[in-house]
Amino acid sequence: MSNLFYLINAWLIGLAIAAPVGPIGMLCIRRTLEHGLRGALAVGLGAALADSVYGGIAATGLTAVSHFLLGQVVFVRVLGGCFLLYLAYKELRSKPATKAAGVKKNKGALTLQVFFLTLTNPMTILSFIGIFASIGGGAATSLGALIMVLGVFLGSMTWWVILGSFIVKIKHKLPEVWIQRIRYLSVIILAGFGVAAILSVL
Repeated sequence: MSNLFYLINAWLIGLAIAAPVGPIGMLCIRRTLEHGLRGALAVGLGAALADSVYGGIAATGLTAVSHFLLGQVVFVRVLGGCFLLYLAYKELRSKPATKAAGVKKNKGALTLQVFFLTLTNPMTILSFIGIFASIGGGAATSLGALIMVLGVFLGSMTWWVILGSFIVKIKHKLPEVWIQRIRYLSVIILAGFGVAAILSVL
């Protein structure tokens, strides 16, 4: 397979993994409403980097690592669920930002939070292993693996840029009351996913 094929294939995988609505999507929407496109990029960077880690594992065919991760799904679910509950609590206690520039100060922390959240999401692990198994495993060469990782990163970032740009365009049309409702909806979704992740191991 050509390098271009690897890149396009991985781009589509990254896009498909990022697109489903979930806690990361809600965080992206919330931060975009508060900080504009910078907020979406901060969230997207964390998610895309985590996706790239798992993309690299799958692309290089590290079976032992994949089996280890699958064996730790229970622990990962509990850890990820607790972290989601923590983020929901922080979201509930936070005050709405008044300036888009405010994201600069917390951009690194936000990106790190999203990176950890995506990394501890069992569905991310299972999705990558399942997708790469269905297309015949990892890349044949080291260059192919690197191209696959790059493609996954670009595909994931593509989705977050699209979502962030869409929210920026409709933001001015949303009444303030709806922005506050989205904030509380974000808290409910984050907490709901967290509780569901913890209960799934019982």
